[in-house]
Amino acid sequence: MDTGICIWSSVALRAEASHRSEMVSQLLFGETYTILEMVTDWYKIRTTDCAYEGWLYAKQHYPLTAEEYALNISAPQYFVRDTFLYVQDTLNHIAAPLFIGSRFPMPKDGIFSLGNRTYKVCLPQPTALPHHEGLSEQEDLLLDFAFHYLNAPYLWGGRTPAGIDCSGFVQNVYNSIGIRLPRDAAQQVEFGDIVDFVDEARIGDLAFFENEEGYIIHVGIVCGYHQILHASGHVQINTLDSNGIFRADMNKYTHRLRIIKRILE
Repeated sequence: MDTGICIWSSVALRAEASHRSEMVSQLLFGETYTILEMVTDWYKIRTTDCAYEGWLYAKQHYPLTAEEYALNISAPQYFVRDTFLYVQDTLNHIAAPLFIGSRFPMPKDGIFSLGNRTYKVCLPQPTALPHHEGLSEQEDLLLDFAFHYLNAPYLWGGRTPAGIDCSGFVQNVYNSIGIRLPRDAAQQVEFGDIVDFVDEARIGDLAFFENEEGYIIHVGIVCGYHQILHASGHVQINTLDSNGIFRADMNKYTHRLRIIKRILE
């Protein structure tokens, strides 16, 4: 089976093999995939991390040999935790910005390789993150990573600070601490243990919301007592109670709570 890796800051995955089709997700730098089929100038791919499928424009495909693919997915990965990090292609000396949530093999002396391309990590270097008192290491890392997205605009299918949707936000944040979740909220709700009451929710718990038909349509991350961090219009913090999300600026509830799930141990 043919495989590839994203060597761009981000590229679109579309619902159909057309530039006019809706963007259902994005690949970030360093994410690998397998090719399922090809139609004209498009590849239908399945991501390695969460088995999400979509159509990738063929000109944005970068192939890996079976050996390169196996080496990449088994190698320790550096996960970008800054809003932006620059890497330079050592062949053409062009620097490119990587979005938070990207990854690459752990560099040695600032150098790493993807397939037959070699890159150098440039400034800005990763910054030290403050510790939040009273939190576990996992909660601390998760919260710091999530706050990098504050005020990022909402974008259906997006996975970067330039535009992100609710489930892409949750997936990226959990990826940052080594926990792989599916791409969509309706899939993510199948994971974790049920939290019976909002008062018992802890930092890192996932709150899921439903429409009038009972379908899961939204997800956010509990970030404090009766507080939720989520992407709706933009990434923001709102009040969470047993009814759902309350927007003080609008003086109304915007999402109806269905269930809270605990992913962290």
